[in-house]
Amino acid sequence: MPSAFCWFVAVVLTGALAPGAGTSMAANDTAQPRQRTVYVSATDKDGTPITDLTAGEFEIKEGGRKTEIVSVKLSSTPLRIALIDADAGTGAFQLSVLRFMQKLVGHAEFSLTSVLIQAEKVMDYTADVDDLRAGINRIGIRGRERNNPQLIEAIEEVTKDVAREARRPAIVVMRIGGEAASVVAGTDVKEALRKTGAVLYVVSTLSATTRPASLVQGDDIVSVARGQLADDEVTSSALNLAVVLGDGAKESGGRHETVVSTTLVTVMEQIADELLNQYQIDYALPADVKPSDKLSVSVKRKGVTLHAPSRIPN
Repeated sequence: MPSAFCWFVAVVLTGALAPGAGTSMAANDTAQPRQRTVYVSATDKDGTPITDLTAGEFEIKEGGRKTEIVSVKLSSTPLRIALIDADAGTGAFQLSVLRFMQKLVGHAEFSLTSVLIQAEKVMDYTADVDDLRAGINRIGIRGRERNNPQLIEAIEEVTKDVAREARRPAIVVMRIGGEAASVVAGTDVKEALRKTGAVLYVVSTLSATTRPASLVQGDDIVSVARGQLADDEVTSSALNLAVVLGDGAKESGGRHETVVSTTLVTVMEQIADELLNQYQIDYALPADVKPSDKLSVSVKRKGVTLHAPSRIPN
């Protein structure tokens, strides 16, 4: 990696830790009996966080039943963020990861997983600037990998340790596409994601949305049958991945964004701003209401886009 970029990483991350640059990583308040906590973000039409919503402007229903909102505040609970970089060794996401961390240093701990073929954790959860710098340096250009990445397996793996007490869990997936066929069921990974309570954001380049060419080669019966079988396998695997990247992201309160090179850094910075300005909503279930994993969060103010989970941990 060019030495100038290494210096740039050091300056930006160190500057983000200057006195007064971030709030302290205070633990969340102890939950009261029959009380739950949910994290949501709200933005205007330009994607700028709205930070002055009040308790009276929110409505929460769990299992279809209205709940009592106890308190609403901008959360100071520290974030625990798992970043997954599936860039085929191109270094395409290096700068955007730097900018993302720059906004959140002092408020979060990060892990970083590289997916060339199999997932490799290049950096375990840390808030240390030297460790973050080293992790970013490891996801630069490292030789394009032609083999397909095992992305759904990587997501399944990070769901095992992203959740921790007194932390707000989040997963951010960055991909350029071409994922390998997988036998892992998308519904299983989506359920594992729900149990963590993590919000999932997915950032895909335009190439990731391109449908792969048919694998049918030749026009004899055997060649056609083999090609069609391979096509079916790829299609099934793509559907499993879509369940996680699409439905999983939406249900968690996150989203799936498609970007080009000129919008990548901006989108990653917007995601960081949303996480930095999440509301912590504490609400209470009526005594006669059975707890449910189905949630509905709405806001009365017009012009507000709300990002909130629709399914939560039991």
